[in-house]
Amino acid sequence: LYRIILELLAHILLIAITVVMVKKTSGLDDHSSGQHALYAILGLFLCVGESLLVCHSWWLGDFISENRLNLLHMVLGMVGLWLGLVGIFAKSIFKSKIHEPHFNSKHGLCGLLGFLLIAGAVASGFALVCFTHLALHVIHRLMGLCGFVLLSCSQWFALNLGFARREWNSWKIKWLRISTLAATISVVSYEFLCLCRDIVHLLPNSWFKAIGLKIDHLHN
Repeated sequence: LYRIILELLAHILLIAITVVMVKKTSGLDDHSSGQHALYAILGLFLCVGESLLVCHSWWLGDFISENRLNLLHMVLGMVGLWLGLVGIFAKSIFKSKIHEPHFNSKHGLCGLLGFLLIAGAVASGFALVCFTHLALHVIHRLMGLCGFVLLSCSQWFALNLGFARREWNSWKIKWLRISTLAATISVVSYEFLCLCRDIVHLLPNSWFKAIGLKIDHLHN
């Protein structure tokens, strides 16, 4: 029940925040900030967050095979990475034209580090297609999880910048921050629970026998 509530809450918050941001940025005359925000929220927040959720969804598994779920997870990760790259380049080009430094704020640094971690997660995910290894699996999952946390922090810091203050009043910014925090906690908690469960399943049975634990009880 706890996992079901977490997943539903995470889906709702991810979609709701994205809809609010897309509606605002799609009609802006400020092409540099608007395009950056649009591609970043679609790719590095929605797609990355959903890629973490769908792979272990409690309800999608009843309609889609495990192979197709894994394929959907990969597609969301790659699309998110591509959209994020477009958004970063759009802002970088604008910054270079006005000779202003980039990635020198908390928003920029968290976004860049999060993007690099997601790129590493996508690369390790392709490696997992070829062979399965516990260490690589854990690294892949942790990179994706930490990358999403950093990207959510980047969005949180972005709500303190001039773009957000120009477009929303303080009350709306406050609720966007609360919603972003709630979405981050929901997605991370869900993924962490699934990660702990999967690590137990991937560990050799001999490890549990060595310390006298009942394997069937643990795996259930």
